[in-house]
Amino acid sequence: MIASDPYSRYLPVEPSLVDWGIYVLDAGFTCVPPGAIYPSGEHPDGYLFSWEQGRVLDEYQIVYLSRGKGILENEKQGRQPVDSGDLMLLRPGIWHRYRPLAEIGWDETWIGFQGEYAHQLIVKFFAADKALLHVGYDEELLRKLQYVIRLMQEAPPGFRQMIAGETVAALARIRALDMQADTTRHANEEKMNRARYQLLRHATQEVDLVALAAGLGLSYSRFRSLFREHTGSSPRSYQIDICINRAKELLRGSERNINEIAEMLGFSSVYYFSRLFRQRTGQTPSAFRKKSEDES
Repeated sequence: MIASDPYSRYLPVEPSLVDWGIYVLDAGFTCVPPGAIYPSGEHPDGYLFSWEQGRVLDEYQIVYLSRGKGILENEKQGRQPVDSGDLMLLRPGIWHRYRPLAEIGWDETWIGFQGEYAHQLIVKFFAADKALLHVGYDEELLRKLQYVIRLMQEAPPGFRQMIAGETVAALARIRALDMQADTTRHANEEKMNRARYQLLRHATQEVDLVALAAGLGLSYSRFRSLFREHTGSSPRSYQIDICINRAKELLRGSERNINEIAEMLGFSSVYYFSRLFRQRTGQTPSAFRKKSEDES
């Protein structure tokens, strides 16, 4: 493990390394506490940037966040929130800027590299439309990045070739983590689609959400968290919204009275139904029906 003190080093290009196919140009670690000025200004002109101007690099960089939150913006994907466990993959020739949230800060570890082999790896194995990889916090990846920095600090004979090899290993780990994350995201999306279908199908009934979560292979707390992440609401609130939307259709297109509609949709009382309807639409059911009739 390396020390927690900030460290960075920038290396020249050597002709023999160009033939190697991948060569590391810079690497470092920075712990940015809350309220700190960012970037610090302790970098060469070609790397230093301001939030107002951003920058364009002549190399690839991987910037891994092991703590904190922030923002990444580039000319291709726009602005994206960055969280602990995310990795920024910065490409040469692409304008970008990033910074931690002032009230939180972050810990970043980075490696900058170039070379024909490096270019082939990035182009073939990392999607061009992804500058932010949600690989998660991973001790093995962090150790690989830290080992590169330690070799740069100690500079043993042949360390330029050694850090090139370690960078390839780090890229392989990042690729594996990204693939795992994609698989998990797809599996979770499928589970949430199944959950939404069940809530839609049984919208007027009391759904056992704990049993629904268990049927999807999830704890209730994990299910609820994933459901909110995918839909923006809790499962119960989502089910109520389905019923309110059905109530709107019935108020517009049927002669049923409000008591009948409340009973059809499984509400315990017309008063509870009317209160929820007003909370979500800003109108009582009677006012909504009248307005719909006036507009037709």
